[in-house]
Amino acid sequence: MDRTAPLRQRIYQMLMESQFWPPGQMQAYQRDQLAQLLRHAKATVPFYKARLDPVFKKNGGIDWSRWREIPIVTRADLRERRTELLALELPPGHGPTKDFSTSGSSGVPVTVTATAIASAAKSAATQRMRTLHKLNSSRNYATFVFPHQFKGTVFNDGETPAWSCEAQDGGIKSIKINLFLPDSRKLEILARENVGSLSHLPNTAEILAYENNKLGKPLRLESFLFYGQRISDEQRQKVEESFGARCISIYSSKEAGLMASQCPASNHLHIAAELVFLEVLDENNVPCAPGETGRVVVTPLYSTAQPLIRYEQGDVATLGDGCNCGSELPVLLHVDGRQDPIFRFPGRLGNEVLIDKSMLQKTLRAAAVQMAQTKELKFEIRYIADADAAPAAKAKINRHLRQVLHPMLDFEYRRLAEIPRNAGGKQQRFVREFA
Repeated sequence: MDRTAPLRQRIYQMLMESQFWPPGQMQAYQRDQLAQLLRHAKATVPFYKARLDPVFKKNGGIDWSRWREIPIVTRADLRERRTELLALELPPGHGPTKDFSTSGSSGVPVTVTATAIASAAKSAATQRMRTLHKLNSSRNYATFVFPHQFKGTVFNDGETPAWSCEAQDGGIKSIKINLFLPDSRKLEILARENVGSLSHLPNTAEILAYENNKLGKPLRLESFLFYGQRISDEQRQKVEESFGARCISIYSSKEAGLMASQCPASNHLHIAAELVFLEVLDENNVPCAPGETGRVVVTPLYSTAQPLIRYEQGDVATLGDGCNCGSELPVLLHVDGRQDPIFRFPGRLGNEVLIDKSMLQKTLRAAAVQMAQTKELKFEIRYIADADAAPAAKAKINRHLRQVLHPMLDFEYRRLAEIPRNAGGKQQRFVREFA
């Protein structure tokens, strides 16, 4: 039984109204939520015991003019000082909590502890997005996952777990399909289960569209929801032409939840300002003006189990200047730096989501890993570790990558002090370095 359903519905009802609040009302709401979060963090989270002092007045009030004096929390803080970032107690009604792990674009693993209220808020924001885009609520929806993430009834192809099916509100089903199945089989399951909405990474969608175009009668979808990476204009066109689907972008992370989603009337994104205080800062940590590009720094308003006050998300975004769709929510024109390449081999494409990133990290005993495709059948594995990888570790990784990408791959390993950065300053997990 979903005990958070009533809470989720109340938040959803608020979100449907608050998107039309004038900026002054939204600012007042955010500051009220931020003030509660700041007081909670200072009182119960060791990491923030003195860190928030600049904004606290002697009478206990908040000096908002000094907000930017709060030091920015980095991914290294989240990884190395996780215990200090955990609240010693939660506000009433915010539990229970659940841990989520993410490797991030640099492959550096972190663990995030989220409350039930934060998860309910994310679900409510997703529900608002689906309502605004008028997605058909009578058709099933699906995503691709690892088999251990299956929920509900599981169906096998012989001994291989193929997909799972879980009933949702309104009689629709949530379908989870094994990432490792052939793309042709994935398409068969999507058709069999009457899936109308599919969510995954843009690169997965492009590869699936390539396979779908081979069918005599290509599968048609109502919508394709994208997260984790920015979808390029070329990918959007390919997916729309192949599936006849609307492409909808979502900006989210394990650390901050759902931060923004695509406007129904445009390709830009509306920030979920009721759930997260999102800053776009220039190189001097000064807020960007509309049209300017800067680093994304976020404060999730419901993150009370592990408060992240001014957390550098690791993305670069361009700030917008409002929207004529009727919504008063702030606008991001686009988010950059979240795009992994599609690997290209002779006569076929390769999908990076099939790679067991956690296994690579653990086997190399590495703080970070980058896979660079330097030639059609050659990769350079770059990693940060205290010692060179043992031959047995390399052999284990080689077997895995040849199995999920291409059987004829060759590898070279390089231990580095730092993962190379791209032109945008990102340390990507995967890069392709040939045309």
